[in-house]
Amino acid sequence: MLSWWEKNFASCELGDERLNNRAYAIGKALSQGFGKALSEIFTSTNELKRAYEFLPTAKQSLTE
Repeated sequence: MLSWWEKNFASCELGDERLNNRAYAIGKALSQGFGKALSEIFTSTNELKRAYEFLPTAKQSLTE
């Protein structure tokens, strides 16, 4: 039986094998560290930075 991250990330196609591999690795790490802060899941500064850059984040504005 496939794990959650394999079901959701194994067949992703982002147009670049490196991006596909990064999505797969991030998905695996997130599923293994479910409920933890990103800084706990990605222990190296480089991994954490790459995860933040890769994951979509909504930008909030305090002014309109």
